[in-house]
Amino acid sequence: MSCQHCCGANLQFDIDNANSDLKRYLKKGPKKMTKMLVDALKDENIENLSLLDIGGGIGPIPLELIPEGLQKVTDVDASQGYITVAKSEIDKRNHLNIVNFLHGDFVTISPDITHHDIVTLDKVICCYPHVDELLKTSLSKATKYYGLVYPQAHILSRIAVWALNLKLKLKKNPFRTFIHDPKFVHQTIRNAGFQKIYSNKTLLSWQVHLYKKEG
Repeated sequence: MSCQHCCGANLQFDIDNANSDLKRYLKKGPKKMTKMLVDALKDENIENLSLLDIGGGIGPIPLELIPEGLQKVTDVDASQGYITVAKSEIDKRNHLNIVNFLHGDFVTISPDITHHDIVTLDKVICCYPHVDELLKTSLSKATKYYGLVYPQAHILSRIAVWALNLKLKLKKNPFRTFIHDPKFVHQTIRNAGFQKIYSNKTLLSWQVHLYKKEG
């Protein structure tokens, strides 16, 4: 991720948006696509496992899975506003002792991040220009499970992304969103030794997949 794109992410995902997302979460729970991924992980035995949540936002995945017995969580986000809000909510629930927050571009700071049993990217790869780098780097950190949510690659989603990017351009925000090839995404994950164990999608927008390390 370029510095310009990363700065744009901070503008796009500011603390006002983070507070709004947290308010919605506290009222309604995780969004549908996030709940699909969370429920798929809940169906596995994740007690005493560690989680690396990349682009964690306000933290719905760790908030939902810590009660299932996670031992350690690392939350990485390019938005300082979202980290501030997520950290506050984690603190309210007395979980700061097991959650570490890191601010920055995951690929750039990845050398300082250890391996985790579970790696999740919820609506993240669509925010990253160099998807090959993000996938390979994040896969290298996962020892058991790899879960992700990203856009379906059909004409309606492409129109939606085009419209959003046009809006961002008019606002002079360098942040952009992307539709990445699902076949490339899947094959990259398979090449890293993971087998898909769960797959689902929302009506029009998102696809949800959970992979498990073979062997």
